[in-house]
Amino acid sequence: MSGRKFPGDCGYGGPWGLFPVPYGNGVFGFHWFNFYNALCFQIIVGAPVVLLAKDLGANSTILGVIASFTPLLTILQLPAARFLGRHSYRSFALAGWTTRILFIAIAAMVPLLGFFSRGIRLGILLFCLFCFSAIRGFSSAAFLPWVTGIVPSEFRGRFISLDHFFINSGSVLIMLVSALLMAGQSEPWRYSLVLWVSVAGAAVSLVYLGGIPEGRHSSSIPTSSARVPLSSMLRNVPFRNSMLFGLLFTTVAGGLGVFPVEYLKMQAGFSTSAIYALSAGTFLAPLFILQRVGRWVDRRGSIPMLRLATGSFGVVLLFWFAMSAGILPHGWGLVFLLNITGGMAMAAFNMANLHFGMSVVPAEGKIHYFAVSTVIINLATGIVPVVWGVILDSLGGLDLVEGPLHLRRHSFYFLGIALLSFAALASSRILIRPDPKSPEGG
Repeated sequence: MSGRKFPGDCGYGGPWGLFPVPYGNGVFGFHWFNFYNALCFQIIVGAPVVLLAKDLGANSTILGVIASFTPLLTILQLPAARFLGRHSYRSFALAGWTTRILFIAIAAMVPLLGFFSRGIRLGILLFCLFCFSAIRGFSSAAFLPWVTGIVPSEFRGRFISLDHFFINSGSVLIMLVSALLMAGQSEPWRYSLVLWVSVAGAAVSLVYLGGIPEGRHSSSIPTSSARVPLSSMLRNVPFRNSMLFGLLFTTVAGGLGVFPVEYLKMQAGFSTSAIYALSAGTFLAPLFILQRVGRWVDRRGSIPMLRLATGSFGVVLLFWFAMSAGILPHGWGLVFLLNITGGMAMAAFNMANLHFGMSVVPAEGKIHYFAVSTVIINLATGIVPVVWGVILDSLGGLDLVEGPLHLRRHSFYFLGIALLSFAALASSRILIRPDPKSPEGG
């Protein structure tokens, strides 16, 4: 495929003409798929399942293991890439996304199994999360090659920004719904009901996934699925440096899904319902900036936005440290503000990083490039929360007063990832635009 054409598609205005895009209804189905998919994964890999595990007796190390499942099991993209060249992207993704629903449904029954001990129920939950993440890791190998095959490079910033808009919209909605469902005491049936909402979101997402055009020409299969040795990939300097930068930032992002939630529950004393509602702020503010960021990145490149987002996120983390160290009060207003500003910075980073990653991957062997890069980054993302979990458990009930600072174990966590964020900002100098004519670069 070349030029600005999409297979079987033309310009489309989106629902009620609110989202005019240079592609048609079929490709737009990706956005609806990710909206309903967000209803699913923000529950099964987000705050709701973290708080359920905490109620079942999980310590920080186990929470780190839970956070590690999804990124670590993307290693399954490597064997998946060997089969992907012989299968339709759509059928490959549909098979995996359908199978994973079974394990969400089993997890939804765990809170109601009161005749088992908390330890056994926690074990069943961990098993379901492991299987869910394994299936997701294997089948997700189809998505990036699929998107790059149907969305030309000149429109990808717009596509990614709108896709993240839909993901964040679904995430805001499900966090608010979860907060309402969990209002009052955290009873087992309430946890179960929230997880069944995840099942429903996953089921609806399949309808839209099945309607997305394949967008794949038989002539492109040998090129995109060609095996590329790792040594050849590492000689691609823009790709290699992008990987090094991404690996450093994973030390910041690896535990964000679990340890701030644990801090709000165990140290700040927020209720389960309040944590869900405050989490909505993480996804709310990006709704107002993502499309503008997407157009900006298409015009000026990803690297300046990566630098701005990384530095901004480091500042947000310093405020989390100040709150956890007793310098600032841990009121809901400050937490909500930090979730909003942090959510904006992280959303801009993720969008720009994905845009940049697509630009440094060559057409030849792109399936293996995407699989290898995703696996390496996610292996690091999976290791980081386990390491932080062990560190936090080793600090135990630390309670240290130093001048104006009242340091507890989560204080060291927030300070550590803030410093790592600034280290990542400094390392962005190694990023190289893949083509001198490309807008990429600083």
